[in-house]
Amino acid sequence: MRIEFMTQKSRYDEFEKEYLGAKAYLRRAKQFRDEGQVHSVVFNVASLALERYLVALCYLYDVEPFNHNYNCLMDSVEKLVDVSAELNTEIRSLDEIFDICSIDNYFHGEPELSDMERIVVMCDAVDGLFDQKKMEEVREEGKRNKNE
Repeated sequence: MRIEFMTQKSRYDEFEKEYLGAKAYLRRAKQFRDEGQVHSVVFNVASLALERYLVALCYLYDVEPFNHNYNCLMDSVEKLVDVSAELNTEIRSLDEIFDICSIDNYFHGEPELSDMERIVVMCDAVDGLFDQKKMEEVREEGKRNKNE
């Protein structure tokens, strides 16, 4: 029997997909907000942006995000980057409204009007957590791997 060990592949593609998706969802959430769309729609689109930002942070540091509820994602993210206690608490509080990715406790509540603006602010704050130097390193590694 022959055992082959795979080399660890770069998370470049996964990172780029999630990061660019997060930016697109956030841009759309802000557009919907500015156009006067219902607050729950803005919240739902922004929540997708936030989830994708957090998953992108995991991939940036080559960590597999196993569960996509906010508590589990923050358990991973807080080990990778410096997240303020306030932002950490704010993001985790979203599972009280929108715990749709929970393995044990699926829950989909109704966000309040204030939650709409709150989640957009969280997205902007998480976007600021990305280390531009680290992103360039991952992108360069991804390009090298594609050329090999």
